[in-house]
Amino acid sequence: ASQKFIDTSAATSTVSDFGKTQAANQNKLKEDDDDSSLQFTPFTIRLHLIRHGETLANERNIVLGQGDSPLTDKGIALAGVSAQSRYINGRTEAIRYWRTYTSDLYRAHRTAKIVLGLEDIHGNTRDDGEQQQTTSDEGGNDTTDNINNNIDLIVDPRLRELAKGPREGYLKTLSFEEAMSRRLQAAIEDNRYQLDQKIKVPKLESISDAWGRATDWIGSLVQDASDDYHSSMSGKKDVDNIDASCNTDDNETEKIYNVFALSHSALIRTMIHKMVDAQLPKNYALTNEGSLLLPNLSRTVIDVRPYYTKLKRSGSSKGKGDDAINGDITLRWKYRLLHFADVSHL
Repeated sequence: ASQKFIDTSAATSTVSDFGKTQAANQNKLKEDDDDSSLQFTPFTIRLHLIRHGETLANERNIVLGQGDSPLTDKGIALAGVSAQSRYINGRTEAIRYWRTYTSDLYRAHRTAKIVLGLEDIHGNTRDDGEQQQTTSDEGGNDTTDNINNNIDLIVDPRLRELAKGPREGYLKTLSFEEAMSRRLQAAIEDNRYQLDQKIKVPKLESISDAWGRATDWIGSLVQDASDDYHSSMSGKKDVDNIDASCNTDDNETEKIYNVFALSHSALIRTMIHKMVDAQLPKNYALTNEGSLLLPNLSRTVIDVRPYYTKLKRSGSSKGKGDDAINGDITLRWKYRLLHFADVSHL
């Protein structure tokens, strides 16, 4: 049987193709709300969502969006501190990353390279091969670990910050209208404004747009993890058999695919609200603007838990597409919050 990969975890639709498929399957989701009746796969994708280090724009309370700003000395230093943590750097037995990703924006890319040990705080690229570095264990004791520098850091624009339109480059206290007014005034003063022309402003992105990017990324991870898992199990199990592929009893343990993702506050915040909003702790901290507070270099860990189900033929419906859905296996998933805005490594 063929397999399809559909994100059916969120109740709201998105503008992406994944989101449209998700919205079309919301009625089916209602039948699967009871986790006890679900056949979860023997693998889970564990997302380690980390915000970039402090930037000059952060320090000056300026909206960045998809603009960019260099890291401050503090931002670089704390990225270096994070690189010492065996529970975040991915270089010890405490945690090994299956995949490592970063936004394509400089502030995120630079932070990721420092945290993963690909670059030191002075911007020097580490030599290939293995080095030794002192890190701290859970009890604060120093230990020496081997650093594996063969990390393939994937630069993925789907992890970039939300585009914030005319407010980019201005103080956070300015409204959309105030920022537009200032852009118009600046264009007039620079003799760039003509009545028959539009002012060029940075792209503005909706929450749905950003969530669409995120679900596309998560969906690709689920599909790749499924392919990897079943490929590794080839010859051990009949991977087309749902019951067999979801069996985790006896001596078999769940396989965790740890994924490092260095991104931005608004995108991570969007993912948290869409994925695990109901699981957030009570009385969580807010920014001055009333948004979920995610400190620079904080870590949020969320499990993506796939499960198998079969699409059913819809009664008397006939015509194109019937053969494609009859008996097909659909891989859906749910989310589970493990750590929220954790800064214990700093």
